[in-house]
Amino acid sequence: MSAKLRSVLLYSQSVVFLFLAGAVQVSAQNIAQCEKINCRCDGLWNAWGEACKAQESQLIEQCSSNQGKISRYCHWQGANAFPSVLSSLQSVKAYRADQLEQAETTFNSKLWSMQQDFGSSQELYNNGDAKSAAAISKRVDKQAGVAISQGLVLFNLYRQQENEEARNLALDQLRGSLSDQENRFLAWSAAMSKAGQLKLARRFSRYSGNMAEAQGLLLDALAEFDSAANAWQRAANRAEQLLEASTKPRIWKFYRAQAASRYSKAASSSRRYSGSGNALATKADDLWALNLPSAAKPE
Repeated sequence: MSAKLRSVLLYSQSVVFLFLAGAVQVSAQNIAQCEKINCRCDGLWNAWGEACKAQESQLIEQCSSNQGKISRYCHWQGANAFPSVLSSLQSVKAYRADQLEQAETTFNSKLWSMQQDFGSSQELYNNGDAKSAAAISKRVDKQAGVAISQGLVLFNLYRQQENEEARNLALDQLRGSLSDQENRFLAWSAAMSKAGQLKLARRFSRYSGNMAEAQGLLLDALAEFDSAANAWQRAANRAEQLLEASTKPRIWKFYRAQAASRYSKAASSSRRYSGSGNALATKADDLWALNLPSAAKPE
């Protein structure tokens, strides 16, 4: 073997060794991330605590098999759980005014798009085109989801502001935007129900509940537990009403789980506020224990 070839092989071996050593180090760092998973299940009631622990075990197992990558968050969770929706929003190390301005612009743009589709759906219905109104109303759901996600990003920036007065004003405005849209959706749902348009009525009731749920999430993060419990309960009420109106087994099960989950979160917020949330916890347990009605009619 020539000296030149020997040196090339030695160099290649050293590169491979360094690469593998680096990979082991990165892998160890990533796996350490899995050890941080803690859904804080001890503070949850009955079936919810059990569901939380089972979910936590699954998250840890998935994280380990994915080499330390956390791809989901704790759906059932106690206070300060990790990973949660809000814990996934990392603090900005170098907070800049332009970041906040960009986030506000994006949020307002998404909110505007949602409101435009909502207005178009209403206008089409009022002009006698219920079919097109229903088609556009599906876009409202997608736009609302994007607006809520961007609202969480904006919330994360707002709560890092050092000026307390400006921070509180901005947070109030953000919650107000979500609350206003919740009420608009709910009012239109009531109007559609009165007009006999039950499919549209249920759809906008669901959108309203999602807006209430987003408020519950933010209010919990701000430790405003009384208001959070009220928001979670409003969201649970909408899901429970949709449960009662559902006849397809798959849809029925979805709304049962959603209503029970929201009542459970309302109970947790209430307990953190006043030390008691038993009635809401019982409501959650009773809903979770419901069996699918045997005579399900097609919708």
